[in-house]
Amino acid sequence: MPSYQLRDTATGRLLACGLADYAAAEAAADRLDDELECDLAANGEGTGRIRLRLDVEKVTAGSTEVVGHHVLLLGVDDPVDPLPAL
Repeated sequence: MPSYQLRDTATGRLLACGLADYAAAEAAADRLDDELECDLAANGEGTGRIRLRLDVEKVTAGSTEVVGHHVLLLGVDDPVDPLPAL
């Protein structure tokens, strides 16, 4: 039976493993996104852009296959509209 995992493509670091299915991998990516956003906010870093690309890997009998990608954009603030609403 296959399992799924998340890997940071820049560092090759495994971020989550033993996930039951693709939906669980997506949920893990969402949790990771939320955690990183909270960490940035706690450190007073809200402006700017940090791009993190994750591979979703399917593991079957010790063989790993990339089956999807997630790109997280962290610390992105919406621009403030300089014109007041009418």
